[in-house]
Formats: sequence, C-alpha cells, structure tokens
Amino acid sequence: MTHLSPPPGSLSQQAYRDPDSRQVRRVLWTLLLGGTVVSFSNSALNPAIPVFMSIFSVDIVTGSWLLNGYVLAMSVGLMLSGYLSKAFYFKQVYICAITGFMMGSVLGMSATSLSLIIIARVIQGLAGGLIIPLSIGLLYQVYPSAQQGRAMALWGIVIMMSLAFGPLVGAFLVAHFAWWTLFAITLPLSALVVAMAMKWLPWLPEHQAPKTRHKPFDKKGFMGLLLWLLALSLWLNTLKSDSAMQSNGLIQLVLLAGFVVTAVIWWRYEQRQSNPLLNVNLFANKTYLHSTILSITQTIGLMMGLLFLPIIIQQIMHKSAMWTGLVLMFATLIASVTTHIAGGIVDKYGARDIGSAGVVISAISMLMLAWGLVTPNIWLMMLVMGVQGVGTGLAYLPTTTVGLSSLDKPMVTEGAALNNISRRIVSTLFIELATLYINSEGLGIFIKLMPSLSEAHALVAPMQEVFVGLAMLLLMTLISARQLPSGLSDN
Repeated sequence: MTHLSPPPGSLSQQAYRDPDSRQVRRVLWTLLLGGTVVSFSNSALNPAIPVFMSIFSVDIVTGSWLLNGYVLAMSVGLMLSGYLSKAFYFKQVYICAITGFMMGSVLGMSATSLSLIIIARVIQGLAGGLIIPLSIGLLYQVYPSAQQGRAMALWGIVIMMSLAFGPLVGAFLVAHFAWWTLFAITLPLSALVVAMAMKWLPWLPEHQAPKTRHKPFDKKGFMGLLLWLLALSLWLNTLKSDSAMQSNGLIQLVLLAGFVVTAVIWWRYEQRQSNPLLNVNLFANKTYLHSTILSITQTIGLMMGLLFLPIIIQQIMHKSAMWTGLVLMFATLIASVTTHIAGGIVDKYGARDIGSAGVVISAISMLMLAWGLVTPNIWLMMLVMGVQGVGTGLAYLPTTTVGLSSLDKPMVTEGAALNNISRRIVSTLFIELATLYINSEGLGIFIKLMPSLSEAHALVAPMQEVFVGLAMLLLMTLISARQLPSGLSDN
C-alpha cells in the first residue's frame, strides 16, 4: 500500500542496520535508476543542440539556453534540497522531484517552440538538483559507515556511465528518429522510478523525521539570488542585438553597475546571517577559496565543450550527431579514468603539483581546439577532448577534495554546496558572455592574422578567440593551484 504520508510499519530499524537486507538493496536500485535517468537526460541532449538551433532557426545565444537553463535550474534545486529534506520526509520530496522530472519530459516532447523546450529543461534541471543530493543523503542513511564506501562507489560508477553513454544514445535518437524522442525515452524509466520509490523507499526513523529541529531557510537570501540571476540573464540576452549596445550604451553601463552593487549587497547580507543560504564566509579559508576557483574554471572548460563541440562537429564540420556522441563519450571515459588515478595520487602527495599539471593540460587543450578550427578534423577533435579529459581529471577532483578536507567536518556539507552552486552559476554566466561574443563575430583577431579564415564558417574566428581567452584564464589559475597543499602534512 503506497502513501505520501508515513504509514505504520514501514522500513524497520533492523533494516537500517542490515545493509544486506532485501529492502536496502531495493532502495539502492531505486536511487541508482533515478540518478541514471537524470544524468542520462542531462548528457543525451547535448549533441542535439545544433539540431534545435536549426529546426527553430535560433542563434547560438538562444540555443545555449538549452544547457544554461538546465544548469541554473539545477543550482536552484541544490539550494533547496537541504532545507526540503529536513522540512519534509525524504520520500515525499524524492517522489515529487521525480514526478516533476516526468512533467518536464512530457512538456519537452510535446513542445512546439524552443521556448517551451527550454522551460521543460528548466523543470528537469530543478528536479535533478533535488534528486541527486537526496539520493546521496538517503544512501548514507540506509547504509552503515562500513558499507557507505561501496554504495557510493557503485553510485559514482553508474552515474559516470550514464553521463558517458548519454551523448551517444542521444545522437542515435536524433540521427534516426526525431528530437522529441530525447524527452520521450525517459518517460517509462521515470514512471518506473516513481513506482519503485512509492513502494520501496523508506520513511526515515522518527529521530530523523521533519518534526525535529532544523535550521530555518534563508528565504531572503534565496529570493535575492534567484531574482538577481533571472534579471542578469534576461539583460544579457538583450545584448545579442548590436543596436542595443550602441544606442543605449550609457543605460547598459548603469545596469551593469546596478548588478555589481546588488551582488555586493547580497554577499554582505549572507556574511551576516547565522543560517545563510550559502556560507560565503568559508572563502576566508584560503585552501578552500583556491580550490573553488580551480573547480569553477575547470567547469567552464567542460561546459564550453558540451555547448560548442556539437556545433563544431555538426555545423562547421558537417558531420553527423553520432560523431558528437562518440567524441563526448570518449572524453567522459578519459576523464573518469584520470579522475580515478588522480584520487590515489592526491591522497599521498597532495594536490599542488597534480592540480598544476591538470591546469596546464586543460589550457593546452583549449589552445589545441583553437588551432584545430583552422582545418577541423574529427580525429583531432577526439584527441583534443581526450586531452581536456586528462586535464579535468587531474585538476578538478583532487583540488576539490583538498579544499573540502581543509574545512572543519561540520562545515563540509555547506562547503560542498557552495562549491557546487558557485561553479554552476559562474560557468553559466561565462557561457552566456562567450555566446554573446561569438554571436557578435568577436574582434576579428584571427581573421587579421589568417585572412583565409574569412571564407570559413562565421563562428570559427570568434570561437578561436574565446578558446584562446579561456586558455589564458586557465593558466592564470596556476596561481591558485600553487597555493594548495603539496602533501598531507601541509593540509
């Protein structure tokens, strides 16, 4: 019998102590399938971005919102997940989240405009931002300490494989069927997750029920950040018209100053709160600050690849979406293997040297990508993305791990949330600025150096400028990498 309020005699205390019980295994499979659906949907749609741009006749700025809208909405879900998991039962929030994800899929597959598709992605992103942290939290609840490592390792493997194979499956669907199948394919799996969650997910023991005391939610901080992000995104979207900048230059500068001032006011407000939405005071810890800077710039590089690689392969090189899926899958697998190797190295030798190496390799991959656009080749794209996967694997996980481990244990959860949300928000804003720059055809630096580029695709030259700029930004973060501990004794 299924309910959304806790029935008597649900998962017993004995089941919580026994990780080998049938109930706990069912919880694990439910959460793994739910995480797979979210991760697969996230990565499967990326190869189809050029398809959506072509079908709905939109520019790169508008098309980028298929990725940006999802990421920003996921950030909102992450902000809400901690509070909702304490204010309500895990089971209630999880079922509502996966149901919301299904609603996004239905809206997406039936959409008649790109605006509706973006709204569908926003709904899915919001749900995904709830589902992933809820799943991890519940795994820690049902498994004892001695078994949590195995459970999380299995979780990580399944999620990474979903991210790796999602682009290939998505590309296959786009090439052989239609774009709406990217949404339709998740519906039966989502429905199965809902059924499994209603039947098998536990009501937590009484001492963890929502009636227990919990920190109040920072409503003012949340609404302030949400409205600021929405207003900034809408303003940036208006700048894709050259006339908007030229005819209203002074107004645009005043608006920019206003966004900066309000951001400072919000930051100062959060610093003074006893229960802030985001504990920005953690940045006083220099190791944590520098590790977050590195994770943000690495995320920017990853998102640039997710957005621009499909456009390069499908619009500039005129290859099929299947090639995009293969290249993205290869890059994800390389990053996964490198991350696994780097995890063992950082435990022994710290993150300074390995993080520095990762930063340099990531920057080299961006320079290779800029150079490769002169005469683009699919195998060169495969090599470039593989190099980026190595750089990300070396620079992202080790630095993030060291940054979190530098915090007091009670602060680690808040530190993880601040890191996660910071890199999503900053990278999304960077992508918006990059697409605006490319849409305006850039400064023409490469065309002046290589006049033959004027005959190439209009996006090539400004993309090269963006990739070189990102390489310079990555190299600047070597300063942060060198501030990290070089060994356990330094931490």
